[in-house]
Amino acid sequence: MKSLTLTLLLALFSVAGFSNENDSLCVSYNLRDSIVTYAQNFIGTPYKWGGESKDGFDCSGFVLYVFKKFGVKLPHSSLAMGGLGKTKERECAETGDIILFKGTQSSTIGHVGIVFENENGELIFIHSSSSKGGGVKISKLSDGYYTQRFVKVVDVLS
Repeated sequence: MKSLTLTLLLALFSVAGFSNENDSLCVSYNLRDSIVTYAQNFIGTPYKWGGESKDGFDCSGFVLYVFKKFGVKLPHSSLAMGGLGKTKERECAETGDIILFKGTQSSTIGHVGIVFENENGELIFIHSSSSKGGGVKISKLSDGYYTQRFVKVVDVLS
């Protein structure tokens, strides 16, 4: 009888442990979804150099502002953001990862956005752009302009 009780207790703890593991996975995915859902609220907000508020964002100010809402502290520099987290293969990018690009006049990181979606390897991202028709918007990596400037994807949430 004691061995049966022990076996049942072990089984119960194993299931409880498995449940907690799944719960943490769900929290991770919910956080990622929440980040991009929140970021969408700012589509159309104008570009403002050095901006990190609803009045206007530069690229890193936008990413900083969105992640700060969820308790993730980031620097106000796309180059510094490139040194954080874990680098991922482009094909493995997930919603909520940070996507980094070379600057328009430079070979170093100078632009940043948030991965909105990975549609079978096609990365869609949300960012604040200084280009014509700029401000916070959603773009595709396959747009020639961004493909040429792509540097890497980093995960700062895991």
